[in-house]
Amino acid sequence: MKSKSIFLLKISVFTIFIGRAYQHIFWDVPYRAILWYESIMSPLLCIFDIQWSAFVNDTAVDTKIQVVIKGIGVLYLIAAILVLQLDEVSKKGSKRFIKCIIFWQFVVVFLFTKESFFQIGQYFEHSLQLGLPLLLLYAYSSSYVKEKAILILKILIAITFLSHGLYAFGFYPVPGNFIDMTISIFGVSEEVARTFLWIAGAIDVLILPLLFVDKVMKIVVMYAIFWGLLTALARIVANFSMDFPLQTLHQYGFETIVRLCHGLGPLLLFFMLNEEEKVLK
Repeated sequence: MKSKSIFLLKISVFTIFIGRAYQHIFWDVPYRAILWYESIMSPLLCIFDIQWSAFVNDTAVDTKIQVVIKGIGVLYLIAAILVLQLDEVSKKGSKRFIKCIIFWQFVVVFLFTKESFFQIGQYFEHSLQLGLPLLLLYAYSSSYVKEKAILILKILIAITFLSHGLYAFGFYPVPGNFIDMTISIFGVSEEVARTFLWIAGAIDVLILPLLFVDKVMKIVVMYAIFWGLLTALARIVANFSMDFPLQTLHQYGFETIVRLCHGLGPLLLFFMLNEEEKVLK
C-alpha cells in the first residue's frame, strides 16, 4: 500500500478512535445496557455477595461506572495516537494495544445493537468502523496482498451502505433522527423527508452489487465518498446553533468524526484503485 493510501487509512482509523474517545470521556456509551441487565449481572453479583437491588440503587456504583467509561475513553485516545505513529517497525506492544481497542470496538457496537433491540442492521452499519482498523494492521503484516485489501474494503463499504440503506429504505423502522435531520437541513415536510430517505436508501442498497461491476465501479465509489461524508456532516449541520456553536460541536462533533470513515473508506478505495490502474499500465 502506497504512502498516500496508508496515510488516508491511518487518518480514517484515527477519526474512529478519537471520536469514540471523545464520546467515552465527555458523553456516554450504553455499557449499562449490560451492567443493568439483571439476568446477566445477578449471578455475577452473587459471587461477591451483592444484592441486585443494592447494586442498581447505589449512586456510588453508577459513579464508578462513569469513571471506568472515561478511563476506556483515555485508552481510545492512546490508541488513536499510536495509530498515527504506526509503521513497519512499530513495537509489538503498540500493535497489541491497538488490537485490544479493536476488540473493544466489537463490544461497543454490540452494546449499540442491544440498545436497538438486536436489529442486525445496526451491527453491520458499523462495518467500516470495525473493519478499517483491522485493515490497517493487515497493511503492516507480512501477508499483505493489495488485491485482497481492495476486495475487503469493497465488502466493508458495501455492507455499511447496505445496512444504512435498510434503515432509510424502511426495512427497519426509519429512525426519527434521520427524518429530523432531513427536515432540518432541507426545510421540507415529513412526507417529503421520508420520500427522500426512501430514494437514498434504495441507492445505498444498490451499492452492494454495483460496487463489484467494473464499468460503473468508479462512479459508485465517488457517490459513496460524497454520500458518506454528507451523512457524517449532517449530524452537525442539522443540529447547529448559531447562538451556541461550541456547545453544538461539543454535543454532535464526535458523531460526525466517528462517521467520517463512511466517506474516507470509499476515498481510500478510490486511491487504491487508481494506484492499481497505474501499476497495470
